[in-house]
Amino acid sequence: MSAPAPERYAVVAGGSGFLGAAAAERLRVDGREVVVLDRVAPRRPGTAWAQVELTDETAVAQALDGLLRERGAPGALVLCQGWSPKGGDGRAVPEDQVPPELFRRVLDVNLTSCYLLLRTLVPAMAAAGGGRAVAVGSAAAHTGRTTAGAAYAAAKAGVASLVRTFAVRYGPDGVLVNGVAPGKVANPAWPDDPEAVARYREQIPAGRLGEADELADVIAFLVSPRNTYLTGQTVIVDGGRLA
Repeated sequence: MSAPAPERYAVVAGGSGFLGAAAAERLRVDGREVVVLDRVAPRRPGTAWAQVELTDETAVAQALDGLLRERGAPGALVLCQGWSPKGGDGRAVPEDQVPPELFRRVLDVNLTSCYLLLRTLVPAMAAAGGGRAVAVGSAAAHTGRTTAGAAYAAAKAGVASLVRTFAVRYGPDGVLVNGVAPGKVANPAWPDDPEAVARYREQIPAGRLGEADELADVIAFLVSPRNTYLTGQTVIVDGGRLA
């Protein structure tokens, strides 16, 4: 009989990035074995890592085939990959300056990559008796007041739709699929326009930007044994800005 989902390892895609690293660390603290899928090595040494370009269909298929053969199906899947093109001043690239090839690249990084992982690992989890999957979207998908640009918002709206579709399809097989949609998260490495961030902060009832660890806490619950019934939902973690 397959091991229950809580006892099986977790896959964190984009686990070398800012939010992905926080999620991977939180799952490790919770006792999970974690495998990071990303183009670059995880920030913390000793973490299992498979180097893969997450937008490359062939590369993803090869990496997942090897992972499933060596380790079996994961008990949890966390999708943290994401990217929004910025200008040198930290502002989103204006829509009239986003050529079709850049728009498609934004969709590939934020949306297509999620689909490539979900379509393989969620059925594998279902066949193994169940599991949990979480896709990190964005509050930008739920409002036109976004500092990230239309391409990014559209891609993340697609992520929310994938969450609902996979939740409905695989819920009967014991796989709970949810999304987390963060608002602006404090990260000195992000080249955001300071004036836009200041205006954004003024709109947050909590009075501040979010922290990566706060998002990781929500993800950790959604993939834990404590989550027994929540599925098909996107939890907006934005300090109340969209309330």
